[in-house]
Amino acid sequence: MFCEMDPKLAAALSVKNGDWVELTSKRGKVDAVAMVTERLQPFTILGKEVHMVGIPWHYGWVVPKDGGDSANLVTPSIAEPNAGIPESKAFMVNVKKKAKG
Repeated sequence: MFCEMDPKLAAALSVKNGDWVELTSKRGKVDAVAMVTERLQPFTILGKEVHMVGIPWHYGWVVPKDGGDSANLVTPSIAEPNAGIPESKAFMVNVKKKAKG
């Protein structure tokens, strides 16, 4: 399991590429290896800087061996009210640096 994040967020968290981070939501937590990348950049919502992180959906438990936890541990179990489309691909998490994985 890995977590992509922008360099500005990584610097604010004192996280370097390859460090372990913990992502938590109201539903659970996932440990991941930080992947600091320019692909993601912070954006502004109502004058506040917001950071986006990315985690893969196809890892967890079995493949690859020791691949880490599944992203499902932190995803919400809710759907968009009008059409019932799952909202599991966009949700909020807290990210913090871990001492080790």
